[in-house]
Amino acid sequence: MAAAKRVVDGIRQEGHAATAFCADLGDAAQTRKLAAEVAERLGPISILVNNAGPFADAPFLTLRERDWDVVLAVNLKAPFLLVQEIAPAMIRQGWGRIINLGATSSLVRSHSIYGLAKAAVIHLTESLALELAPAVTVNAIVPSQIASPRTDTMPVYKDAAIAGTPLGRLVTEQEIAKVAARMCEAEFDFMTGRAIILDGGRTLPRFPRLGLGPEG
Repeated sequence: MAAAKRVVDGIRQEGHAATAFCADLGDAAQTRKLAAEVAERLGPISILVNNAGPFADAPFLTLRERDWDVVLAVNLKAPFLLVQEIAPAMIRQGWGRIINLGATSSLVRSHSIYGLAKAAVIHLTESLALELAPAVTVNAIVPSQIASPRTDTMPVYKDAAIAGTPLGRLVTEQEIAKVAARMCEAEFDFMTGRAIILDGGRTLPRFPRLGLGPEG
């Protein structure tokens, strides 16, 4: 909650209104209660960004059941529950935006339960886009490794991720936030069910250079 309070303070210092709410999104009852508390205090919700996403990539043969439950609950079940609670009001008011945060882990098969959860988030995004149209659009933002203090603690991995990214750097949290904000503007009214990949070209398919001829 302390980190959320710092964000709220920063927003208020810039002259805007902000309020922080707290809930364990791994708990269904708390997740539903969160949606109710926000609507009760601030009025009908018109924009929902599902951003929470704990990570675990232990091999399936050694993955703990608790990690399976937590990763799926927060990454996948919580967005489903929040949409159930919030989307009816969006439909009634005739406008709404839902943005789910995915990950390029959904495109590989070596990130265990996290990749599975994020792949399901894309499926959920597409299905909800059909179900909630035309009043509500549902899209996803799919970043690769994000530049963050956590990434800075893993210098070998960070350097490898940057080396594998054609644009030569990692996507920033601010860039992701700006895309989310833009997707709520009128110019994106006709986009739904789509995943915007922010990976600097990292997941583009490449033919392996085998060194067998003059062109590699």
